[in-house]
Amino acid sequence: MTAANQAPAEPAPVRLNRPRRLVVEALGCGLMVVALEGAHHGAEHLGVSATDGRLFMSLAVGAVLACLTMVLQPLSGAHFNPALTFADALEDGTPWRDVPRYVLAQLLGGLAGRLVAHLMCGEPLLIATHTPAASSAQFLTELVSTFGLLVVVRGCVRTRPSATPLVVAGYVAATVWFTDSRSLANPALLLARAVSTHAEAVHPLDVESFLAAQLLGAALAVCLFRWLWVQDVKPSRPRTIVFHCTQAGVAELAASLFNGLASPERARAIPSPLSTGRMREVPAPNEPPPLVVRLVAEGEAMDVPSSGATCWSLPLHESSTPDGERQLRAALRAPLHRLLRDHGWLRLYAVGGTVHEEAQESS
Repeated sequence: MTAANQAPAEPAPVRLNRPRRLVVEALGCGLMVVALEGAHHGAEHLGVSATDGRLFMSLAVGAVLACLTMVLQPLSGAHFNPALTFADALEDGTPWRDVPRYVLAQLLGGLAGRLVAHLMCGEPLLIATHTPAASSAQFLTELVSTFGLLVVVRGCVRTRPSATPLVVAGYVAATVWFTDSRSLANPALLLARAVSTHAEAVHPLDVESFLAAQLLGAALAVCLFRWLWVQDVKPSRPRTIVFHCTQAGVAELAASLFNGLASPERARAIPSPLSTGRMREVPAPNEPPPLVVRLVAEGEAMDVPSSGATCWSLPLHESSTPDGERQLRAALRAPLHRLLRDHGWLRLYAVGGTVHEEAQESS
């Protein structure tokens, strides 16, 4: 048995259709609300102080958000927050036609989580009747907390994408301590907390002003990063990656996997049209030349076909069988993720479907 057969294969990337992605977003929002309200109820049940109560909520929300993001991010993008979906649409990540669907799923998931939390804690399911608390200070609090969340998210996407789940969870947990935000910079939690009898919950009449503050904070963060990354984030053309292989079908498979993982406005992959791995067309002025990746069989000499090209050694000799193709997919996954991560091309928050998926969903 070879070493390649002994190593456990990574699970294949999951590409869910739109209804399933909506369910994932609703599930994530619902579990976040359950964690927040469950921790609040547990603190009250134990009779702890207000300081210890905040500690309960910050630890519960931070840990649950980190776990949910790491597990569910490959399935839907793991927004769990209408403000993130709105900001991602402004950055051309989420198609605008999908925004209402995702926001509705997130809001319904938050309300379902509120229902489950009330049933778990044995609390009445009534709309709050306490006095509205909206003020200029509270408006600014919601704006600043949401602005900070989007700064963290957009910054991680560009500089440390692998750390995004932990960094975002840490920020959300910290907002319990350094702000008086009623919804942790999340409109879905804002609506869910409005359906409550807690004295510290959100009054329904405050939802409109708090929501406006959160969306404004998200838009300001997007504008900031558009200004900071004006040359790098918005290239005139995406970088072209050329996969070359002498064996039929391998370069096409690598290009398909790459395009399914890469952010389309930053990079696209094509199979090489020539046996030399060179492109026929000349790059436009001020455009970077295409990056050539040559795929060679294990044990084959990795002679570089052109200046600046990269060679990957893969089990190509077995790719003609179904088991060999699965092995090839597993072998491609690690170098593809490394290439995407090193150049910042990884699709992290785009939740729109591919053209093939859209055709399936519309049929």
